[in-house]
Amino acid sequence: MSKSLSVLVLAGCLFAQNEVQPPPSPQDVTAAAVDPTFVHEFGATGAPGSFRVKFDPRGAGIVFVQMKDHFVDLAAKARADKTIDDFKLLVWSGDDHALRLAAGAGEFARLEVQPWQHAIVDGAVQFTLESGTGLKLTKTFKHQPDKRSLVLELRLDNTTSEAAGAASFDLLLPALENEVESSLFGNPARSIATSAAGANRPSLVPDAAHPAQPLLKVDGLDFGMAGSTNRFFGGFLYPLDDLARRCVFDVVQETLLPRDPKHAAQPRLVASLQLPIPPKTGTTTATFGIYLGPKSYHVFEDVGLRAVLDPIMDVDLEPPCCGSIVIPGGRQMATLLLHLLGFFQGLCHNWGVAIMLLTILVRGCLAPLNFKMQKSMRAYSQRMAVLKPKMDKLKEQFADDPKAYQQAMIQFQREHKLMPPLGGCLPIFLTMPIYLGLFTALRTAYDLRHQPFCLWITDLSQPDALFALGFWPDWFNLLPLIWMGLMVHLQLKTPLPTDPQQRQTMMIMRYMPLVFGVLLYNYASGLMVYMVTSMVWTLIESAITRKILGPIDPNVQAMAPTPMM
Repeated sequence: MSKSLSVLVLAGCLFAQNEVQPPPSPQDVTAAAVDPTFVHEFGATGAPGSFRVKFDPRGAGIVFVQMKDHFVDLAAKARADKTIDDFKLLVWSGDDHALRLAAGAGEFARLEVQPWQHAIVDGAVQFTLESGTGLKLTKTFKHQPDKRSLVLELRLDNTTSEAAGAASFDLLLPALENEVESSLFGNPARSIATSAAGANRPSLVPDAAHPAQPLLKVDGLDFGMAGSTNRFFGGFLYPLDDLARRCVFDVVQETLLPRDPKHAAQPRLVASLQLPIPPKTGTTTATFGIYLGPKSYHVFEDVGLRAVLDPIMDVDLEPPCCGSIVIPGGRQMATLLLHLLGFFQGLCHNWGVAIMLLTILVRGCLAPLNFKMQKSMRAYSQRMAVLKPKMDKLKEQFADDPKAYQQAMIQFQREHKLMPPLGGCLPIFLTMPIYLGLFTALRTAYDLRHQPFCLWITDLSQPDALFALGFWPDWFNLLPLIWMGLMVHLQLKTPLPTDPQQRQTMMIMRYMPLVFGVLLYNYASGLMVYMVTSMVWTLIESAITRKILGPIDPNVQAMAPTPMM
């Protein structure tokens, strides 16, 4: 396996990515008699945990949620007079409204089609539905800004009913407005459900392509949390009282078609729950929190939900390779690197510089391993150079008998112990979790969203977009072109082997950066800062290694991976 082939292995796990913000289309309607939906605002614009929510009394569900402290782009964030189109659209379920109670049985068999009565009580939105048999179901949405959450209270009142047992419902959890991210890493939207106290954690659905399947509940374990995510944000349901922990008995995933055909499919979880019917004049209440906001360790810590919501970070930081193959140790490495990235940002107060420092730290730690490998490979190439005349003689001797030649070569290698040193291949497998972990940490890092670096790079979560082109691909992105130029320079500095087959392979590999440049053109600039910094380090490290050890025989290429990420 050659250095260039290692590049191809790493590059095959990647594809171009670009977060395309959908234009938020929800608007207030004026014909209330025709459309019973209404908009309620929780908190002031710009205040942490403030939301703009559209409700529908038909099912007492949520049509959409916009975050009033997050905006669709930097222009909207900077605009003094905000409009509703400036707010980031987080939840969009179309006609299948989020947090709607569905599939009722018994006393509330028709709750999906019956209109609920609603009222605004002390800033909370309250829906009520009478069963007609002495039971009353109340859904109340309150605001809990310090938790970045809405509070959903489900109360069952018994006035005159003789019914016993429990009322069963399906609660449709929020489906997040998905964002475009073309990648061999798959759909960025994920779903997860866990039990309480970390047990059975995480039970998850990897992506929206999987069919509906039960996630919870494992016998004897209480409900912990359940929800869905996109690239940077999440919406999660979690219990706030004992009954809420006990009443959820099953969670399954469904897949919703996206609002915009250009977007990926949306996974949505459905939680099945049972509310015990109280005795006459009694009340049963289950209270849930609904977190709606960023996926970030420090945000979870700030709102006091770190223990509840950490499992979703475990899912995001489990970097798959080439679609579905999980690299062992990748999640732990990505988690560590994400914390280190935050540490460097705290020192320099610039996320772009923090990415560069983290890249230098990672590559610096790997430098001794790479140097040792290069040294062992040079020793191996010297032995090969000495024995090459004998191998050529064997090739001539068995030119007409390939099978005999193969057997003779095996015997020759055994006699002369011509096995490549283990150190030649080992770095590839040791460093793969590090490279993919760092890539994954940067890919899912909410903290890079709308964060500037320098000069024209104003948002590290988007391509660097130096200037508009007026034709496809719309913007001139400089960083991927710089990376491509450095990659070509590295390939040209590698001498071509004399063996015709190897020479042809190396010639093809010299053109691969052009292909990679197209695939990586719309990468987020934060990732490209990492890749360019890593490539500069590779060039410097290669020059130092050649100066110390001398050039390697091009006919025996070293097996060190050339980091392209």
